[in-house]
Amino acid sequence: MLQSAPFTIGEFKVEPLEYAIYLPDGEKHSLQPKFIEVLCYLASHYPRVVPRQELIEHVWQGNGYVGEKALTNAIWHLRQALKQQDGSESIQTIRKSGYQLLVQPEFEAEPAVVPAAADMTGKPRIPVWGWSGLGIILLIVGLFWWWPQEQIAAIQPDIITKQPGMELFPAPSPDGLFTAFKWRRSDGSMDLYLQDARQPNLPARQLTFDEANEGRPVWDMTGKFLFFRRKNDDLETCQVIRLEVESLQEKVVGKCPLGGDLHYLDISPDNSVLAYWGLEGVADTPAVYIKNLNDESQSAPTCLNECNMRDRDLAFSPDGSQLAISRRISRFAENIYLRNLATGEERQLTEGESDIVGISWHPDGKHLVYGVQRADARSGFLLNIHSGESTPMNIEGFSYPSFAKQVPWLYFQTRSEFYQIAYLPVAEELPSSPFPLLQSDYNHKYPDYSAATDRIAYLSNESGHYEIWVADAEGNQRQQLTHLKRSVLYPRWSHDGRRIAFLAANANGKGDSLMIVDVDTKRLIQVPSPFPTHQRPTWTADDQALVASVYDEEQRQLYLFPLDNRPVSQLTEDGGVFGIMLADGTLIYSRSEPGLYSMAAGSKQPKLLIAPDHFGTRYTWTLADSGNIYFADPGARHTDIKRFDAENGTVAAIMRLPLSAVVAYSSLSLDSKRQRLLFNNTIKAQSDIKRIKDLPLN
Repeated sequence: MLQSAPFTIGEFKVEPLEYAIYLPDGEKHSLQPKFIEVLCYLASHYPRVVPRQELIEHVWQGNGYVGEKALTNAIWHLRQALKQQDGSESIQTIRKSGYQLLVQPEFEAEPAVVPAAADMTGKPRIPVWGWSGLGIILLIVGLFWWWPQEQIAAIQPDIITKQPGMELFPAPSPDGLFTAFKWRRSDGSMDLYLQDARQPNLPARQLTFDEANEGRPVWDMTGKFLFFRRKNDDLETCQVIRLEVESLQEKVVGKCPLGGDLHYLDISPDNSVLAYWGLEGVADTPAVYIKNLNDESQSAPTCLNECNMRDRDLAFSPDGSQLAISRRISRFAENIYLRNLATGEERQLTEGESDIVGISWHPDGKHLVYGVQRADARSGFLLNIHSGESTPMNIEGFSYPSFAKQVPWLYFQTRSEFYQIAYLPVAEELPSSPFPLLQSDYNHKYPDYSAATDRIAYLSNESGHYEIWVADAEGNQRQQLTHLKRSVLYPRWSHDGRRIAFLAANANGKGDSLMIVDVDTKRLIQVPSPFPTHQRPTWTADDQALVASVYDEEQRQLYLFPLDNRPVSQLTEDGGVFGIMLADGTLIYSRSEPGLYSMAAGSKQPKLLIAPDHFGTRYTWTLADSGNIYFADPGARHTDIKRFDAENGTVAAIMRLPLSAVVAYSSLSLDSKRQRLLFNNTIKAQSDIKRIKDLPLN
């Protein structure tokens, strides 16, 4: 555990919670979290010589492959940061032994807690209005405690799993005694496991053994089989699997889309029908399919024309007559609908949600429990489908609920996600890990650096919604620019530093708009567009138009959106998703598939710039003024940060990071003045499975 109390080492003050060392003149020197952990460990064991292996065990959890080089790197940086004015060192290397702190650390004492209403003796002091006033307060408090509340009273759930990493998508067996789940471990590997809920301290049993990505599992009513989706990027396959839990024998029962990460599925109470997000020959398009398991030749989607990327999560009612479906209208709007399977009639159950994270039926058939995510904060609700009453459940991080089929036991995951803006130096010969730039109790995402103003634009959920903020290059002098009180995405500076383009949800929740905010006046402008949805805007070199992708009838393409009255024009014909236009009109762009391309102005013939086996991202790349391209190339267990040299056309990896270090679909921005890459970094991603046996109903 990180030492949290500040301490001094000679003339330097160390603030562990800020991951920083303050110099004698008050200047703040931010360091990587691992560096501070090493320093705190040395300080807490002063004046002992701490062996290298002990430090690796404590700071890197025994990962010698990473820890050996990283520890040497950490000590080097700490020595530079703590060098005394007389040139003397604060840390010395004891050859073949370890490291020793040479200056005695002075830890700050914990502040004494004194009651607010107390006299100089420390005894509690009765306020001047006396005992009668206190009695009134107690009466009010008592009435408040007795008076019925609209929220479910706080419940203490049972803890089922608490492993390192993320335990996801709990699927209780019909009797509620076991739960299957997906475990994404710290090293990036993931498989399905089975936990005995009666003995949560026993190790979980591993159910799958492969390099593929298994999705959310679901049990059949017999408790004999599990169904789940398996996606294998290397083999370019996505299959729906039936697993016999006892023997671990598998059978392929359907196909699913290779793109995306939609893992939703459920089985009817009579075990005859499997509903899943699939891809079959009937429509040859992704949709929610209703498949008869007794006649495997039959498979049909719930709809052919309107379900593409709309229907998502789903759950059969206990009697099998209805299907609850979460339906996404746009990336900013998703709500739950109830579909009568006999008549096809539907009615909407929720309103105004942006992201549904799990639906489950209570065995009584009258209630649904569902999770929502609002600006990366997750919470749960109990919904009476007849009265429409929705009651908050007061469980932080609640998502992906699942009731056991035979007993009203509710399993769910509590997931906490915290994101910071971090940077990587790209000019240093000695590779290093991410440095924190913007880190607080709120989430900060999608940084973009402006060389014209030496500032960064980014998203923050500090106001309860993701809005556009700006700060100086060190993350200070923060200022909120937008106050839309609805989600926005992907801020991008104009080249002159006067405006920021971004994407904003429409007020009605149906679609989004390309928007521009003037940094000085905070005035908002909507960019003319005939399309209902868009993706990550960038500016042309003269700041007179935006480049962004939209869906056409078949696939996503890049378009040019002039800021004057000129018509919108299509730029790509091969599925462009993110592009940057140079001053001469050349377009550098990525597609849904791996690889980076360039296309000269007026041409329709793209040229491969970086081969797919080197370039595996859609959005996490940036172009330097030199023409060099920096990008993140994700692998199965790690992410490589690479640089494309425009002069000789070569690609070189400059750093290897853990898979979780770079948030998927993060932006990447080059601070050219300081030669560092800005990106989203996960500072905490933890998920555990819990259970409630007796949920009060509304």
